[in-house]
Amino acid sequence: MKTRLSPATLSLCVGVVIATAGTAAAQDVNADLAALRSATASYHALDSAMAAGWDEDITGCLSSAEGGMGFHYMNAGELFDGGQLDPLRPEILVYAPDATGKKRLVAVEYLILGTDLPPTATPPEMYGEQFHYNAGFGVWALHAWVWKHNPEGIFADWNPKVSCTP
Repeated sequence: MKTRLSPATLSLCVGVVIATAGTAAAQDVNADLAALRSATASYHALDSAMAAGWDEDITGCLSSAEGGMGFHYMNAGELFDGGQLDPLRPEILVYAPDATGKKRLVAVEYLILGTDLPPTATPPEMYGEQFHYNAGFGVWALHAWVWKHNPEGIFADWNPKVSCTP
């Protein structure tokens, strides 16, 4: 005997399936971000990060009307690796000055050089988010604000809570 579901019941069932899938995906991203925080926790001390290879501030402190980013410390070994991405080894660690002027780890940034992946390519993804192409720097980029809350979202470029002025 076949059972027919009413349109309302069918709609409710589909909604439950979609919500469950969305919750599972969010849990996976949260677990991945927790692993990233664990992998980068020792880099709160800038000298530790520099000793581990994130030793060149490539931007100075960046800010805009949309907020700040901070200082971008590059790991050349990670950046010039032919476009490989490792979620636990970002190419950039981002530091912002605190109230006393001391640099504090606030975010990470993943980069792929445009020479490794042309701007016309399908955007790479990580954590369920697409990278965007930054033509000014010639890179594919994705920020993750894992150490400072960003009201615009964890993967937004600019953070209105970050300032280059202590």
